[in-house]
Amino acid sequence: MDSSETPPESEFTQAEAYAPIEDAVSEVVSALPDFPGFEQRFWAELPCSHNGIDVPDYTNIEIEYRFSLKDSETELVREQYVDLLRDHWAARGHEITLDDQTELDDRTDRSLVAQRDDGIRLWYAVGRYAAVLVQSGCVPVSDEGEIEYIPPAGGIEPGGEGDKVGRYFPDGIPTDRADAVAPFEQPADYEDQL
Repeated sequence: MDSSETPPESEFTQAEAYAPIEDAVSEVVSALPDFPGFEQRFWAELPCSHNGIDVPDYTNIEIEYRFSLKDSETELVREQYVDLLRDHWAARGHEITLDDQTELDDRTDRSLVAQRDDGIRLWYAVGRYAAVLVQSGCVPVSDEGEIEYIPPAGGIEPGGEGDKVGRYFPDGIPTDRADAVAPFEQPADYEDQL
């Protein structure tokens, strides 16, 4: 494979990209006041293409956090969060690559996309549902066994009904780990760690 068939070099492999992508979602949540919580989280892979050709052994990870339909219909989520994230991402030095709205008969849909320097793409999408989507850009594919569980952000219970990442963990989502359930909570004692 020559260099014209290979995507640009990535800072991460697939397995390494989940943590900074999930951190990006947590950072979005911390920037949004009166945050109502997400309803669902999904992990997926998209084809990675370079010069119009799909490149084997590379993928583009996409993580989606979706609000409930009820919350997606509020002015806070549909309008105010778009304005807040536009300012927030610009202040962090991210390049706004899309800022669009489409008027429909019964609603206004919006798309706000920002690109980070490390290749991670942030997207706030408002359609029937509102969602935060984060993509890794092209990264080398990892073996499934290398992918570690990252607890969800925004109020989704790890391994719960809204945590839609089970296909990555055929032996079950590891919610019994202390850091998966409460990543910032200190244990009552450290006896089992001595």
